[in-house]
Amino acid sequence: MIHLICPNPAIDRTLLVKNFTAERPNRPYKGQDFAGGKSFNVAYAMDFEDGSVPYCIHTILGGRNGDYLNELASKRNIQLEITEVEINTRFCTIIVDTTNTTIYPLYENSFVLDEHLLNKFTRQLLNAVQPEDTVVFSGSLMKGMPNDYIAQIKEQLKGQDIRFFIDTSGQALVEAYKGNPEVIKINDEELSDLVPDYTFDRLQDYAHFLKSEAAATIPYFIVTLGEKGVIAKLNQQVYHLCVPPVQAKNPIACGDFFLGGLVKYLTLGQLDAVDVLKKAVSYSTANVLNWFPEMKQADIERIEQEIIITPL
Repeated sequence: MIHLICPNPAIDRTLLVKNFTAERPNRPYKGQDFAGGKSFNVAYAMDFEDGSVPYCIHTILGGRNGDYLNELASKRNIQLEITEVEINTRFCTIIVDTTNTTIYPLYENSFVLDEHLLNKFTRQLLNAVQPEDTVVFSGSLMKGMPNDYIAQIKEQLKGQDIRFFIDTSGQALVEAYKGNPEVIKINDEELSDLVPDYTFDRLQDYAHFLKSEAAATIPYFIVTLGEKGVIAKLNQQVYHLCVPPVQAKNPIACGDFFLGGLVKYLTLGQLDAVDVLKKAVSYSTANVLNWFPEMKQADIERIEQEIIITPL
């Protein structure tokens, strides 16, 4: 079982408008609601294409909005482990100006995660995880979680052969990194937070770090570089992957789709590590081609054929 950690979910409402302006009312010509939060985006990617892996999302829901989010998740057959809270689950609205290809994200504040609620959520998570399961932390820790929360969870599951995927930032990343998780997936800015003494100006700088003792204990260490592609250490080998330029529409959730492909195919174990990485890159790139967070099979197949792989 794969456990996706998402204590701070939202109903993601994406609205498409033409020529968004402050001078007059803007009337969306199309809109769609999604069960949102990074782990939900990861789950959408994991459910795509053939092959499936069992997973659940550990989350906190409240009020009528929480019921609605649960309903949206059920329509996609997403299994939830819910900790209840009295406060209404938030909305996040993403306004997409499809004429000018501009994104306006409006994210509501969340509830306060006090010690009682955090302990309740943590107990539910620890009780659910079984030996040889996978735990995935994606996104920043919620306010109210200690910086070493991931490290604490890892320590409490010690000896159960739990696989950890880490995609976070700041001090939470620094603390999680100390525990030598099996997979770290971060972007170039987050890498600079992790190792501020390093300078990354060229691909060779990233390669040098990934081949150093600092990354030696992480079997899969992946750094996304935006338009420059991805550089990754897959066990002992370092690769750079990139795709030809595409006409991007909406970049929101691309990193989550990348992580979803990575988690899914590493778990299935049906592809070698390079092909797993190709899947993740194709998922992320296919998502950016659409106004809504989604992928098309034809785009994935085409992108996979176009990926340029360079051993470093």
